[in-house]
Amino acid sequence: QECTGEEITQEWLYHLGVPESDIPELAAEAARCVPVMMPYVTAFFMPRKAGDRPDVVPAGSVNFAFIGQFAETSRDCIFTTEYSVRTGMEAVYQLLDIERGVPEVFNSTYDIRTLLTAMTRLRDGDPIDLPGPELLWRGVAKRLGDNEIGELLTRYGVIGK
Repeated sequence: QECTGEEITQEWLYHLGVPESDIPELAAEAARCVPVMMPYVTAFFMPRKAGDRPDVVPAGSVNFAFIGQFAETSRDCIFTTEYSVRTGMEAVYQLLDIERGVPEVFNSTYDIRTLLTAMTRLRDGDPIDLPGPELLWRGVAKRLGDNEIGELLTRYGVIGK
């Protein structure tokens, strides 16, 4: 909080691995850093409990609602765009008495397709190059090719065709 822009730049350059002898000059002459404060940015991460935020449509409300990241809904975790969108949908559906459910949050954490796609992307889209005897991996690939696991691994690019 007390740092100057030059001091912040020096710290940043150090963490980037710039030779220490070059850091003072680069921080002073080659970059510009303007420190700013965002005092409420940590509000998303503060401890909280149910009831800390108003309900999207408070009890008895007929013409107003709270929407966005600081309205209470159990559908999602805050700090996502989806949370804000869902509170808006919830408000509209309740206030206009529309019999329609707000879409559930996509539970990607436990979706094997999402996990396999992420694993492939971490490898820049390259399939896993299996080390070891060629004969062994041909046998494994043949067995995988005949079932759902092999189909998933192939479809999502984890193993080659």
